[in-house]
Amino acid sequence: MIDLNKIAIIAGEHNVTYSELLQRVAQFARKTPKGKQTKTIVFSENREGWAYAFFSIWLNEGIAVPVDASSTASDVAYILNDCQPDAVWVSRDKEATLKEAIKEANVETKVFLIDDFERLSLQDEPLCSILPWAALAEPDNDDTALIIYTSGTTGSPKGVMLSYSALKANVHSVSYDVPIYTDKRRVLVLLPLHHVLPLMGSLIAPLYMGGGIAISPSLSGPDIMDTLQRGKVGIMIGVPRLWQTLYVGIKKKIDESPAARLLFKLCSVVKSRTLSRLVFSSVRKKMGGHLDYCVSGGAALDKEIGEGLRTLGLDVLEGYGMTETAPIIAFTRPGDIIPGCSGLPLPGVECKLVDGELCVKGPNLMKGYYNRPEETAQVIDNDGWLHTGDLAQFDSVGRITLTGRTKELIILSNGKNVQPSEIEYKLEKYDKLVKEAAVVQDGDKLRAIIVPQPLWASTLTDSEVASRLKREVLEPYNMTVSAYKKIMSVLVYRGELPRTRLDKLQRYKLGAILKEGQGARDKERESKAEPTCEEYRLIKSFIEQEKGIKVHAADHVETDLALDSLDKISLQTFIENTFGTSVGVDEMPGFPNIEALASYVAKQKTRMEAEDVDWHQLLTGSVDSLSLPSSGLAYRIVSRILKGFFCLYNRLKIKGQKNVPAKGACILAPNHQSYADAPLVLAGLPWSELGQYYFYATEEHVKSQYRRKMAAQSNVIVMERANLKNSILKLAKVLREGHRVIIFPEGARTHDGGTVPFKKTFAILAKELNVPIVPVCIRGAFEALPRGSSFMRPEHIEVNFLPAIKPAPEQSYEDLTQRTQNAIEALLAK
Repeated sequence: MIDLNKIAIIAGEHNVTYSELLQRVAQFARKTPKGKQTKTIVFSENREGWAYAFFSIWLNEGIAVPVDASSTASDVAYILNDCQPDAVWVSRDKEATLKEAIKEANVETKVFLIDDFERLSLQDEPLCSILPWAALAEPDNDDTALIIYTSGTTGSPKGVMLSYSALKANVHSVSYDVPIYTDKRRVLVLLPLHHVLPLMGSLIAPLYMGGGIAISPSLSGPDIMDTLQRGKVGIMIGVPRLWQTLYVGIKKKIDESPAARLLFKLCSVVKSRTLSRLVFSSVRKKMGGHLDYCVSGGAALDKEIGEGLRTLGLDVLEGYGMTETAPIIAFTRPGDIIPGCSGLPLPGVECKLVDGELCVKGPNLMKGYYNRPEETAQVIDNDGWLHTGDLAQFDSVGRITLTGRTKELIILSNGKNVQPSEIEYKLEKYDKLVKEAAVVQDGDKLRAIIVPQPLWASTLTDSEVASRLKREVLEPYNMTVSAYKKIMSVLVYRGELPRTRLDKLQRYKLGAILKEGQGARDKERESKAEPTCEEYRLIKSFIEQEKGIKVHAADHVETDLALDSLDKISLQTFIENTFGTSVGVDEMPGFPNIEALASYVAKQKTRMEAEDVDWHQLLTGSVDSLSLPSSGLAYRIVSRILKGFFCLYNRLKIKGQKNVPAKGACILAPNHQSYADAPLVLAGLPWSELGQYYFYATEEHVKSQYRRKMAAQSNVIVMERANLKNSILKLAKVLREGHRVIIFPEGARTHDGGTVPFKKTFAILAKELNVPIVPVCIRGAFEALPRGSSFMRPEHIEVNFLPAIKPAPEQSYEDLTQRTQNAIEALLAK
């Protein structure tokens, strides 16, 4: 019997007793349609009102249809058309999406706003006459309780019809048969409730058993930790990526301390739950101090993560199942946790293998797909066995270990089978560079779509990112696996890989990403001018003839061209015979691309460099290997603080911003009056565009290590005297990528407020890359902060952005330089 005064729901600082919960459900039920055939959608983010709306449907004996709160209008319209609901409970945040969906689907349905009833007065509101989940206690109740739309990993979602009996089989197994859920354990509501795993595990089961729930406002770390503490949570359900993130974060801190590393090693060897909880008690304490079980579901948890969390004293119960099984097929029991193993089947569920595929039968099976008898027959055979599509193995006592998915399996022409998830996990272990990865079949080779970590990749081109991924991720990985598991190509993807809300990769969408990325990559390569050196031309021609493929300068011998050992020996022989120098087979993968290999061969052959610089060839050549500085948030904030200071203290006036081109590359060329000139120029530029502007500074201005660090974080390219060519190429790279450069052509501050002859670097860049120059005239800064002064005077400062100067083909560097200087001097003279 549930204590009605006990807290059922914790939502932030608001506590809801079981008594209030039952009153709220009764209140919602007066609006919800009644009858066993009525269908009502719940379309909302996780909140207490979600529970009231859901249980009001059951109270009225209707069928609940939870819908993903992140669904688009088209997604919702699909479901509206498919199930034709009698009503929809929707949150205010999702109301506009619902209205658009109703219009698109052209259906009629009642709409009720959760926000209007969630905190409505309960004065004289009676309790529910029966518990809204009472049907779960009834024997053999085959009425449809839910229609859950599958998350669509392989195509259009289907409505899975689940009976009360199927739900009861799940709840009773993890509560009475194995007492994981009790009236003493509160459960964290974290994952979206439209999915059957969190719906059953973090709403229905804990409220049914009287343990209660605590709703996390979001998936952010602080919100999760606060809710764990506030709710004294005993059970937390998450997807593998959540547990991976948690473990990696904790493990990095442990690895920083030799003592902690030693203790971790000790606990991993001893495998004592008591010892681990004692040694790493702070971990559990930070997670509220009451957490008994971490539950992982939605996808397979990597064995290493499970073992690592167990070493930290956290018991991870792995559940395996499907929406079609409401959802559990098997789960690990407390005291019998084997990382990587899905545990024993649900009590009453039979399991068998058919050609390696796991098939199940039992009371937890769905009634079928809504209005899709043919598709139901494709997964449930005449004998009542559900074919899961998962490959599995049984141990001696019947525990289930998953080995892959039949639909995900990649079969190569040599007959080798590859499970992509296995490789993806290994690639994602290089987490300093890799945010997430997907492995796909591309012809007869494996290809990786890699989302790079945004922090390091933000200032790099896709080519630069790909080059480093090949060198620091793919090559080390390829050295550890069999030949057929090697990744021979990489596509850099800047978005997020398509996943379901429970983190399952939607592999059917990867083909489109691969095709789009390949098209963009080919277009980019074709648009780039090829190196003109003879060594490159000959090497390229040889490989194209040998392999019958198109070769580009940015191609890597392995991860792009897929040269095998024999191919590399042939290339080695060709280089020796043609150029009289040698490149070892094991050395070839060390070159980032064919252009680099050709460059090395050219140097070994000639042992000299050209003294004259062909600026056009240089500036339009390859810049893939060059990295650029970054611009952090601090850089922008400081620039705006200084702008406010100049406006108040120096009565800063800015004119002519409209002369700065709205789009594309350009060069800003200001005169140099003071140390304040750089932030003065930035003061006239929009906040959103500050990261597009790069400065060019001499080594003398950034001598100290601190200044170099600041420069690297403030979009400053340092002119290195020892490698002037490299510095100029970085500027060229900025402009070729469509960004902007700010160059002070004088190279040093004025001594008298006037100008000195401009250096022509900016003019060379502008002419050869065909980008406009915007002269910028700074007046008053010399008077406000002259040479030798460390105190800013309250003198009026004015910054003028002058009309852009577009370089003409016949114009010389000197003419362009002088024209820019003349424009600034004309305004200074006024």
